[in-house]
Amino acid sequence: MKNDKFIETFKEEALELLGTLETTLLELEENPEDKELISAVFRVMHTIKGSAAMFGLDKISSFAHEVESILTALREGRISVTTDLIGNTLTARDHILEMLEDFSDASDPLSENLSAFLEAFRVATGFAASVRKDAADEVSSVSSAADSHAGSGRKAKDEELKTWHILFRPGADFFRRGASPLSILSEIRGLGETVCIPFFDRVPAAADFDPEDCATGWDIYVSTGASENQIRDIFIFVEDFSEVKIECLENLIEENIPADKKLGEILVDSGKLDAQVLSRILGRQKRIGEILVEEHLVSQTDLKAALEAQKQIQKVQKTKALAADMSTIRVKSEKLDQLMSLVGELVTVHARIQQTSRTFAENDELVSIVEQFGRLTDELRNNTMSIRMVPIGTTFSSFKRLVRDLSTELGKSVELETEGGETELDKTVIEKLNDPLIHIIRNSLDHGIESPEVRAERGKPAAGTIRLSATQTGASVHVTIEDDGNGLNKAAILKKAVGKGLIAPDSQISDEEIYRLIFAPGFSTKEQVTAVSGRGVGMDVVNRQMELINGSIAIESREAKGTRIILKIPLTLAIIDGLLVRIGEEFFIIPLAVVVGCLEFIQKNQKNDNNVVIFHDKQLPFVNMRDFFAIPGTRNDIEQIVVVNIKNTHVGILVDQVIGGNQTVIKPLGKLYKRAVGVSSGSILGDGSVALILDVEQIVDASEKAEND
Repeated sequence: MKNDKFIETFKEEALELLGTLETTLLELEENPEDKELISAVFRVMHTIKGSAAMFGLDKISSFAHEVESILTALREGRISVTTDLIGNTLTARDHILEMLEDFSDASDPLSENLSAFLEAFRVATGFAASVRKDAADEVSSVSSAADSHAGSGRKAKDEELKTWHILFRPGADFFRRGASPLSILSEIRGLGETVCIPFFDRVPAAADFDPEDCATGWDIYVSTGASENQIRDIFIFVEDFSEVKIECLENLIEENIPADKKLGEILVDSGKLDAQVLSRILGRQKRIGEILVEEHLVSQTDLKAALEAQKQIQKVQKTKALAADMSTIRVKSEKLDQLMSLVGELVTVHARIQQTSRTFAENDELVSIVEQFGRLTDELRNNTMSIRMVPIGTTFSSFKRLVRDLSTELGKSVELETEGGETELDKTVIEKLNDPLIHIIRNSLDHGIESPEVRAERGKPAAGTIRLSATQTGASVHVTIEDDGNGLNKAAILKKAVGKGLIAPDSQISDEEIYRLIFAPGFSTKEQVTAVSGRGVGMDVVNRQMELINGSIAIESREAKGTRIILKIPLTLAIIDGLLVRIGEEFFIIPLAVVVGCLEFIQKNQKNDNNVVIFHDKQLPFVNMRDFFAIPGTRNDIEQIVVVNIKNTHVGILVDQVIGGNQTVIKPLGKLYKRAVGVSSGSILGDGSVALILDVEQIVDASEKAEND
């Protein structure tokens, strides 16, 4: 269809609105008396309806209009918030989502399926009955008493009205973007009594006139009970290519009162007027400029100059206000990815320049330039990274719908609790985390949380609980999914694993190894396949997706008590601050976020074979990295220990040499190294050599396990 680019803009905005709608509906279900939430739901549907009509998407507009009619009855108190209403509105939201995926039939009338759904929606919510009742009331209410009541109601309503001034100046390419100013003006007229005054200051001469350019604009005055946000919603899809200013006239009047005073202040400051005379003049009910000229206190020329100065001040203030309104812009995530990639290349180039500059260390100017380049690169990298970081809470909130719908389908009562939603992650990481979380939550709902009857027998609350939480630990974030359900059945897992040939019948394996069997492809302990689970696909997807983002999985479970799954994921897949170290001829990078400090270690001073030293008057266990990675060669007489903080515990990492800080561009490892213990990824140094990025937490866990065994 034509104007694809602008239809895509509508789609992006609509998707954001539908996300808001889902979140708001789920909040409304928990707080059914909240009028603000009801208004917010109505406003989203109203905005989608009007904007779809503006872009010629009649099917979406018609459907949204029918849903809006039901929500109008809700807002007016003719119907109530019920589970059916929430469920049907969520389903309506899903239908609009489907229509946004295919615009080929955007101008067609509503299909039989959509019409049938809307009719069922009306009946389920009691909307049809409320319409019939309103019609009967209208016929029987023609009486003077009713007229009197209507009059008093009108009066009360009028008292709530405010008059708004709207400056609407569409961009020149308004028509070419598929937008229609008439539909916007029609929407505004629907808010209340409206006066539209067109202006034609941008209309060119006939010879230069282009009928595809929008050369007009409007000053609009509307008297309405709608809020500023409701008015602004009408322009939501065109504000990026239009000038829109909305001001309440009452506020304008108040703001204009001190404008005359400012004129007097300008004249006083310039020495043209005495301050005492100004005080006397301001008490009179006349414009200050007229009085000053009439009484020959200032000349017409001085007044004109002062007015011009006042005009410039107001222009600057308006520019600042407009700049504040436009302080955020939309940027496609692909552009951010490209920017991050370029910053990564820049970091690598800086490392090479820094390496090369060491050959010319006597050139002070060159050294200074390289240092300044490094500082600018750091700043650019940090700013770019901060743009890409988003709170995980938005992702957590999106699962409320999944829990609500699936628990209803399974006949269970389940509550979703979230914690640590403010924890920030790279947008790319969060996107890749979505699927694993969906599969884990579905598993918890289906396998983990028991039926209400079983929970009652076990003395548990009727409603099960799934808890999502996120905490940052160094350069990683731990996302925990915990339920208070059945827990993992070790016997059932072992039986299935033996049956599938994954382990030998006489295998002696730890609980952790048993739990990890659930990530094998095609593994499921459920005998009967359902729409929710049983195919053995879900947890395999979790495992593969975590490998893609260099993440890891830990499982804790107690039968009949519940299961906790901890996903350890990197903050970012792009660049981190690291500490470059050397062991033999090999280079490694320790994420700086976990580093506490460094200390010197002299081997001959060690009194026993235990890997323990004293750090800040406390014993510090350490891991000998040369032994851990089986790196050949003899140890140095003087080595260094990097102290790291892992799970709130200090541990040492023994290396040959600490070289220094390093901006580390993360590079994924090949398939051969995916199972390498203690290594998460790699990086390219300034001289072109490769350094491996250490997974310090995995190293510490593996060392503890080896020591216990």
